[in-house]
Amino acid sequence: MTTIFDVAKEAGVSKSTVSRVINGETKVKKETKDAVEAAIKKLNYSPSYMAQAIRTRRTHTIALVVPEYSNIFYTEMFRGVEDIALKYGYMVMVCNTERHAMSEIEYTNELLKRNIDGIIYNTYRTDDEMADYLRHISERIPIVYMNKTLGDDENYVCVYTDGFKSSRKAVQYLIDKGKHKLGYVMNSEDVSIIEDRFEGFVQGLKDYGLELNKKWVYRVQRENEPDYIKLGRDAAKYYASLKERPDGILTATDMLAIGCVKGFNESRIKVPDEISVIGFDNIFVSALIDPPLTTIAQPVRKMGQAAAEILISTLQGKKTQNKVVFEGKLIVRETT
Repeated sequence: MTTIFDVAKEAGVSKSTVSRVINGETKVKKETKDAVEAAIKKLNYSPSYMAQAIRTRRTHTIALVVPEYSNIFYTEMFRGVEDIALKYGYMVMVCNTERHAMSEIEYTNELLKRNIDGIIYNTYRTDDEMADYLRHISERIPIVYMNKTLGDDENYVCVYTDGFKSSRKAVQYLIDKGKHKLGYVMNSEDVSIIEDRFEGFVQGLKDYGLELNKKWVYRVQRENEPDYIKLGRDAAKYYASLKERPDGILTATDMLAIGCVKGFNESRIKVPDEISVIGFDNIFVSALIDPPLTTIAQPVRKMGQAAAEILISTLQGKKTQNKVVFEGKLIVRETT
């Protein structure tokens, strides 16, 4: 079995130099780094992260905390995080807080007991207690947030898509298509981090001098129903029951939009002839439904990659960006 001493001998350097290269430290000459990496490749050496953890208290493990792993959105994000983590020799622990009996604080405490090196944090809602707790533990390990969880706090690091601007542009698109009676399907109140999408919708109406019709705004109730497609179908049934219906709707997520399209089909309301539907996220199934869904695409995998790059760079002592903001892209398909 090849050891770190074998690599050091092959590269003509000390064991500590090999260790610095493996840990990604920047104060190593390029020629030395190249020699060590060539020796590692030649000898097919795999470092023992358990042994390193005892010495450095680093486990080469990062946590991806998500509110519900069954959501296809987070599956795609995980792929992006893993792309970068594996490149640097890190493993990713996926943690699902939504379905766990413990609170998010208790859950995060359990992660800290396992000496994870950093956290990529997704949540649906953050109260003041959780926000203060996260600020506190960020003094011990780096955290990258996948939304604007802590508002205007300049000290936290986040990666997200600008939902306000994206939804505003989608409203403009519908109006250009001749739709002027617009509605919106909001997520449940406990999913507060994407309210900026609705705010962008409202601003889009104002841009064209249109009033917000509260009867055309439907908020789903998620407490006892985790199936977003069913929640979207419920929204469609609500719109079908109105004497005067909108001729176009935006939804907070693709899963809600897919449910709406199914519900309208069941109610024999033609999409897009009678009502246009736009989702948000561009999950892969949005192109597979009938008719295929027009949606605002988030570069979810790239977001995961960006978060992992920031987190691991921070662990390596490198300077990083504090905020990476992606723009959503309108993907036009047959529901509009």
